[in-house]
Amino acid sequence: LAGVPVSNHAPVAALRVANEAFLVSSTIDRCPKTMMIRELVVNAIEAAAQATTDKRVDITSINIDDIPKLCIRNTGRGMSAVELDRICDLASSLYKQNSLDANFGMGAKVASLPSNKHGLRYRSCKDGTVSQVILCQRDGVYGRLRVRDANGQQAELIDATETCRTEGGYDLTHDWTEVVLFGNAASQNNVTDPYAG
Repeated sequence: LAGVPVSNHAPVAALRVANEAFLVSSTIDRCPKTMMIRELVVNAIEAAAQATTDKRVDITSINIDDIPKLCIRNTGRGMSAVELDRICDLASSLYKQNSLDANFGMGAKVASLPSNKHGLRYRSCKDGTVSQVILCQRDGVYGRLRVRDANGQQAELIDATETCRTEGGYDLTHDWTEVVLFGNAASQNNVTDPYAG
């Protein structure tokens, strides 16, 4: 930079991402798989700590098509559909500030997706309404699974309130968030084998 005046206060043109899909995939695929349980449990503990009453984290299993799947629930502040959609992006978090020495907004998603390419279902109840999104990998691309909503339309985020009522076992009078790990295949029992070998 000889002959070019450089100031700490000079404006900068921000770098952009030329290949966003590659950056997302390489970020997720480079994460150590063994971080998954830690990241999910820490997120659940942090969320439950914010609850006004009944601060609880439950690590259980539920059956999806008769196959046990790992389930982590917390009684922390629930998320609206907009908030749930927002936290599914990389480098995004809720109620926390992103910084290099605090929260990256990537831990649980990035650590969980390599071992849950078939799906990672988030459900969150806020004010009696349950929103749901499934993160997964299809054809080499990580993203939100498009499913049919109650109106038969393709949607990335759905209202799962009636589904939760039908399934039973959900208290819709209090906020909560649940993550169910589908593993890398529908047939994977990720309660006994969370990392698929």
